[in-house]
Amino acid sequence: MAENIILTCPHCGNKTPMKLLNKFEKVTKYPLKYGEGAHFKDIFEVFECPVCKGFQLYYTHWDTTFYVNNDDIYKHYGRVLFPITEKVFVFRLPSNVRSAYESALKVKNIDDTVCVIALRRTLEMVCKDKGAVKGQLHQKLNQLQQQGILPPLMGDISRVIKDFGNMAAHGDQVNFNKTMLDSMFRFTNKILEYVYILPKQMEDVRQELESLSEETDSQSNSKE
Repeated sequence: MAENIILTCPHCGNKTPMKLLNKFEKVTKYPLKYGEGAHFKDIFEVFECPVCKGFQLYYTHWDTTFYVNNDDIYKHYGRVLFPITEKVFVFRLPSNVRSAYESALKVKNIDDTVCVIALRRTLEMVCKDKGAVKGQLHQKLNQLQQQGILPPLMGDISRVIKDFGNMAAHGDQVNFNKTMLDSMFRFTNKILEYVYILPKQMEDVRQELESLSEETDSQSNSKE
């Protein structure tokens, strides 16, 4: 792994090469069919931001089935364990949704108002990606709710984010403090997870169960 990987600092929001302070790797080996084996590596690294001198504990997972370079592993599969931040696995989001969401992350610790506007824009991108393009944002959210893409509760959460985004965009005198921002990120994350991440995870589980079932049937037939 590279020792000066480009990451976004969770403290100051700068995207810059980080200095590696410490590193620990846990390697696990699993046997596969036909005498083959797979190596799984859990990597924990402490990076220091050269701008604000804040540090972060970064986790990445690597195994021998990955056909990507080191930078892609950090970009798509890594996550910050400390400081604790509300963030989803952005590599599973459509590019337009990911772009809006990452914009909110970049300014979270820099400009509260711009961050709220970016979260509202993230919802706009979700609506567009799912085919709800007519009317105001609340009408688009209602359409997604009626189609079952968003459950009723998440539709209500979406409207809260939309309302705060409108206040920020229209220059209303609202104090968007850290607690409020953290709550809005949690709400946004739940929406993104429900729409994009949970279906993929359920599909992965389904495929795993089918694979196990086929393997069990194969073993049973071989014994007979």
